[in-house]
Amino acid sequence: MPRLCIAGHRHWSEYAGGVELQIRALGEVLHAAGWEVVYLCHSLRGRQGWEELAPGMSVYWLPVYPYGWSVPRKAIWRLLETIAPDVLYQRGWGVLQESGIVLEFARQHGIPYVFAISSDGSLRWRLPTVRTFLLHRRPRWRSWLLLPYALWADVRLRQTIRHASYVFVQHEEQLEWLRWRYARRGILVRTLHRELSRPAHKAPTPVVAWIHNYRPHAQLSIALRIAAEVASEGVECCLVTGVTRPAQLSELRQWGTLPPGVRLLGALRAEEAEQLLERAWILLHTGLYEGFPNTFVQAWLRETPVVSLWVDPGGTIRRHGLGFCAEGNLAALLDALRRLLHNHEERQRMGLQARLYAEQHHGLQHARGYLQRLFEGIAQRSPTEALANGWGSVQGS
Repeated sequence: MPRLCIAGHRHWSEYAGGVELQIRALGEVLHAAGWEVVYLCHSLRGRQGWEELAPGMSVYWLPVYPYGWSVPRKAIWRLLETIAPDVLYQRGWGVLQESGIVLEFARQHGIPYVFAISSDGSLRWRLPTVRTFLLHRRPRWRSWLLLPYALWADVRLRQTIRHASYVFVQHEEQLEWLRWRYARRGILVRTLHRELSRPAHKAPTPVVAWIHNYRPHAQLSIALRIAAEVASEGVECCLVTGVTRPAQLSELRQWGTLPPGVRLLGALRAEEAEQLLERAWILLHTGLYEGFPNTFVQAWLRETPVVSLWVDPGGTIRRHGLGFCAEGNLAALLDALRRLLHNHEERQRMGLQARLYAEQHHGLQHARGYLQRLFEGIAQRSPTEALANGWGSVQGS
């Protein structure tokens, strides 16, 4: 059986981030199709060494390396030789990607290497890590001291995108950015999640959800202001922030106590977050940028429209009528949020439309055959041009 190695992120059981959920879905689909799947995961709980998850699926627990240059290259090289993969896959930024060791191993051994884009910033901006450090990293003095590292990380990211055998993107606009900045053709593989397969069960009273593993660009303080306004009108607002960080606490101190109706939930397991999204009437998003948010897809599959301050991946919300994007206009966002909360027929129609769109374009079961054919082609080293047009057959199947 062919062997896929997914190299270099945390495990979804320890950290329910977007990258982690997507590599879980990919591994499970290919494992069901007869592939052997090996994960290299950085353990946040100090686990090390091999663990079998199921016959033909295993994880090798790595320590958390603080920077790309701290990765033990010889040890990782020997580990990859032991695994002997037929395809290597990495998704988004990470210290193992940053070290370049996986890409170097793939090129030297003639193994197909896939790099999957996980954030618009990786393609939109020439120096995305430097930009993030300058605008969003806290404390400020530390971000300035680490600017040389940020520049080095951006150079390594560019090398990864330039030399990867295949580059996956999440939406059509990323295809254009990849072509414009790197003169490369990408392969569209959308954010995928398992379909609900039953009617959605909504809360009897209005619930607004905000879900984001905390980052400064998520703009929690703005989300709290919006939540405080609508909570005074009888709306329950649930904010899921993941693991609390010191920078997050500074945004909360100005409140003293949260207004009644605003609940700060911290970290939830993926299943718990999906239960909240099913109960919710609206998903609120205040982040400045994303890739294709997992929460958008999870919400749409549960008939929950999205009201977003900035993010509309590839114009999807606007083109398909899946909610509202305010393009940075906070007053317009509040108007849209209130309109959908008070207009049951419009919200229900939009939710059903969102579910139909998500099942056809982002449903994991719907895309299973496409993923299997795609990775079979990659294992056979088929050219990108032969693989890049496959998504249309998924939507029409």
